[in-house]
Amino acid sequence: MDLKEPIAVYTAGTNLEAHMIASMLNDNGVPAFAVEDQSGASLWMFGTIGQIHRPKIWVDKLTEAAARQLILDFEERRRERKNRGAGRETISVLCEKCGQTSMFPETQNGTVQNCPSCDAYVDVGSLDWDEDFEETSDS
Repeated sequence: MDLKEPIAVYTAGTNLEAHMIASMLNDNGVPAFAVEDQSGASLWMFGTIGQIHRPKIWVDKLTEAAARQLILDFEERRRERKNRGAGRETISVLCEKCGQTSMFPETQNGTVQNCPSCDAYVDVGSLDWDEDFEETSDS
């Protein structure tokens, strides 16, 4: 697929994000390419330096408006997912190892977390097991 008049429509935070967004655009009928930053210029011993690592998403000028709208929709869904737990209830969890009670956000319901007091694993809320879940042994 060739882009007759290529235009960069998005600067991603990571190469993986660039590929994910390009794939989303392609799946929605907008031909797109992700161009990775492989320079290594942003690497140093404590991670990466901001504003140097800049992978981009390229589309044809004719599909720019559609691409920008799809990307805006994607970013809005991402913000909704991020804010989904804001202002919600917390879940109280009693650690079986140290006996301390800890609070976890409702967004972590059904997960296993570490106890803030002793670092043991604790079940947060209710875990969704399949009804037919059975422990099997290899004997």
